[in-house]
Amino acid sequence: MVIRLILHTQQKKKSIEKEAFETKSFKDRRGRYPISKNVMATEEQECKIIRGLPFPKAPWFPTKNIEDTLDLVPNDRDIVIASYPKTGTTWLQYIVLQIVSKGELFPSFNDCLSIYAPFLEMKGTSVLEKMEKPRIYKHHCPYNMVKKNDKAKYLYIYRRPEDTVVSYYHFMINLGHDPPDQDEFFAKFLSGNIAYGSYYNHVLSFYDHKDDEGMLLVSYENLLTNRKEEVLKIAKFLGDEYYQPLLEDESLLEKILEHTSFDYMKKHLALIHPDPKVEGGERKVNFFRKGVKGDGKQSLSSDQLKQLKDMALEKLKGTELIDEWLKD
Repeated sequence: MVIRLILHTQQKKKSIEKEAFETKSFKDRRGRYPISKNVMATEEQECKIIRGLPFPKAPWFPTKNIEDTLDLVPNDRDIVIASYPKTGTTWLQYIVLQIVSKGELFPSFNDCLSIYAPFLEMKGTSVLEKMEKPRIYKHHCPYNMVKKNDKAKYLYIYRRPEDTVVSYYHFMINLGHDPPDQDEFFAKFLSGNIAYGSYYNHVLSFYDHKDDEGMLLVSYENLLTNRKEEVLKIAKFLGDEYYQPLLEDESLLEKILEHTSFDYMKKHLALIHPDPKVEGGERKVNFFRKGVKGDGKQSLSSDQLKQLKDMALEKLKGTELIDEWLKD
């Protein structure tokens, strides 16, 4: 009888956790969250659930900072860089910093993270009070979970899902975490049982607003292939005061292109990050791994690639992303 009761309790717990994982982070294309009453974050899970979405559980992501990020109403002229993890966020923020500063501002990674383009879920929103206009900052939150201001600028960068999941996995290792093996990590990515939830839902939350006046979607692959044109497009979106100098001064444009090349950034930037395995310790993280298109196809199995494709066909039906991501 006792054994039967234990087995029943374990089965019920697994059922509840499965329901939570399947519902807590899947936003539909119109931004709705089917949040279950049974959503929970157990000690063994790597995430904490805040307002229906999994966020990183690490101590350097305080719950207050995350909630303040979700409640922040941007000021006029704020430049908000949004993304899912490992889709080119750092690359885009340095491009924006270079454009706005006319090629002068190239801070250390940690200064960028804390001072010049703060990562709000880590640093909180109080740091914004000390910043000069235009304030530049970033977050990884879905569109429909954050407040808006029509007079702010929003840039969202996205990347092919197979490259995103492989980059995300190696990043967790570089940070000093012990993620599950790549197959299990892939399954978490596909199900949305991972920090910031379902990748497809995250992208769609911004894609649905791609034609909004204050929104610019940036393709990681286009940035790789046509960086000069993409940098000019970003500058034009930010405003004529940033765009015209690049048109009039070719040397300034070339300087920005040099400073935001993958090789230059990999050589000059490294993250000093808390070491999760050593109390009070730090570790140097090589943030830039390959910076290429197609790494996912080399790293994932044919079955995993098919799963990504099938989910893309289901989730992205009726969008241009289908052609963009599945054309080769």
